[in-house]
Amino acid sequence: MIHDDLFRWTYSLVRNEDDALEIMQECFIRIFRHLGRLEDSKKFPHWVSRLVINQVNTFRVKRRKNQTEELEEGFDVEEGALPLQGAAAPNPRKAAAHNEILAKVNLAIGELPPRQRTAVLLFDVKGYSIRQIAEELSCSEGAVKFNIFQGRRKLRLLLGEFVDKDGKLTLTE
Repeated sequence: MIHDDLFRWTYSLVRNEDDALEIMQECFIRIFRHLGRLEDSKKFPHWVSRLVINQVNTFRVKRRKNQTEELEEGFDVEEGALPLQGAAAPNPRKAAAHNEILAKVNLAIGELPPRQRTAVLLFDVKGYSIRQIAEELSCSEGAVKFNIFQGRRKLRLLLGEFVDKDGKLTLTE
């Protein structure tokens, strides 16, 4: 259970299956090594979330330093690995439309810069508060608000066909 949740969360941050698996492996090693230091078990979700974000940031820094070109195509990510899934529609036509919309939303999320993507996912998908996100990203609450605002604005532009007259996303088929 934690493996699937952690994979979806990590994949939504890095948008590459191999990278997400590599980061997850390091996260599990760190969880195993340092779990004994966690004094309050109620803080486990926050602790793991912080660990994942730190590993993603470390991975990105290393990746920039060791930038290489891929020689072959990456693997397709199965539908279960997408950060936004939703419930299946009752009939095939609605199910196909629903899957198409979710694919477009996930592609749009992938277009966001990493900090905006992380802030939007933490706030809108995971339900974190501004303060929690600021702690997770080691930045000010103002920076978090800015990243959420900019990320949402870019998503509205990218998903224009699904935005109503009030500027809100309407994902109805």
